[in-house]
Amino acid sequence: MANTYSVQATQLTPNTTVLVKGTLTYSRLAKLVEGEELARVDAKRAANGMNPIGKPHTSVNLANAEVVFKNPNSPTLEEQFVQERRFTSDKHPEFGISYGMENKSSRLPIVGVQQPDGTASQVVLEGDLAAGIEATLVLRVYKPKGYANCGLSLDMVILHEAPRYYNAGVNVSELADRGIIFTTPPVQAAAPAAAAAPAAALPVGTDPHTGLPAAVPAAAAVPATLPVMAPAPVAQPVPAAMAPVAAAPVAAAPVAQTAPQFETPEQELARYRAAEAARAQAAAASGGNSAFGDSPWVDPQAPAPAQQGIAFSG
Repeated sequence: MANTYSVQATQLTPNTTVLVKGTLTYSRLAKLVEGEELARVDAKRAANGMNPIGKPHTSVNLANAEVVFKNPNSPTLEEQFVQERRFTSDKHPEFGISYGMENKSSRLPIVGVQQPDGTASQVVLEGDLAAGIEATLVLRVYKPKGYANCGLSLDMVILHEAPRYYNAGVNVSELADRGIIFTTPPVQAAAPAAAAAPAAALPVGTDPHTGLPAAVPAAAAVPATLPVMAPAPVAQPVPAAMAPVAAAPVAAAPVAQTAPQFETPEQELARYRAAEAARAQAAAASGGNSAFGDSPWVDPQAPAPAQQGIAFSG
């Protein structure tokens, strides 16, 4: 079906500018679509009956898109050209009149944030922007060498609020609708966590890698904690004049071990007789007064007095 545009690409003037304001529904501005991802995008577009892009590019879509006319009473051809190429999505009629483009360039567009006072500052995106951010696209007309038609380049994106970033867990179908298919579900990286408290110490003799009791080597294991011992006293040097002189060790005389001696009756009698002879001699020397008494010692083996012819009467 032939288009009914009133302004054609051959009528545009290079290096003129067109501004389009709306709400982001999708953007790929933080990095290029290229390599294997570009191949998947082009394959998806071809399957949907669309022309492949074929070059590294960035991409953006706006909902409720409106051209910001420099002079609303006298729109330029370039402004009319963009105004006529807005569209209504059959799949997302809630977006109102939309505008989208794939910027075929190896350079990323400049991104700025406009403050309430009208000033703007450039920012470097940390990732793809979230949907719902109010933004203005700054488009520039350029003429490719060797081509009659002019094209549009996305030179800048002005955000009218602080950047918010796309959550990889939401709106993946929106990416698929625009030809970006993830081979595996995207995972959002978590922010660095605060330093964790030190882990509880493992029991003595536990393998830190497995948490199981560690093998004890053949040699005696050294206990994890040794008993605290008082330091040994340190001997202080003593002056030579005060040092005691150690006596030479004297060998103890051996003690003779003798067996107990037992007297025979003859030896006992001989000892008694010798003692009696000594007492008799002492008595004679003292005039008959013996130190051992007046009764003389009687030999137990001497004959009885009767046998000696001595008789006792009354």
